[in-house]
Amino acid sequence: MKKLICLFMILGAAWRLTAQITPAVAVLPTEDLVTQIFGKNKESLLNDFLKISPLEERAFQSAFLEYETEKSPWLTERIALLKMYNEEFSSIDEKKMNSLTRQFINNDLEFGRLQMRYFRKFNKLLGATRAAKFFQLDNYLEQSTRVYLQNQLPFIKELESDKLAKPLTAR
Repeated sequence: MKKLICLFMILGAAWRLTAQITPAVAVLPTEDLVTQIFGKNKESLLNDFLKISPLEERAFQSAFLEYETEKSPWLTERIALLKMYNEEFSSIDEKKMNSLTRQFINNDLEFGRLQMRYFRKFNKLLGATRAAKFFQLDNYLEQSTRVYLQNQLPFIKELESDKLAKPLTAR
């Protein structure tokens, strides 16, 4: 039961990203958000963090570009789902909510499979520790961009509950 509650909280947080995305935020690609948040692009952050040697640089850049290219459709789908939710936020019904929830979960599963495939590649290229560090930073940047957007958005049905003016109390 606790896992189910946590899952719904996580999904709620993900959907919160879409509830009121401002046009300025909605059009920013993930790379622009990373630069805006951290002051460097993702590749620079990774090079600094992983201490890529000149001998590894060409192979790393190739693998990184390949990973980002394969990751792009996942991000595009996630953004499309968020936009769909955003457009239908005020009138979304149970059937559509069920469908969107399943699509978000499948999207996350696909991303996990993509990361597993590339972990094997980066493991061969950089060794297990630096491959783990790569995905630690990649996940950190992904979560940071989600949080950045999420802080601007209400939770599902939060707008309707605000009309009732019932304050939340801690127990």
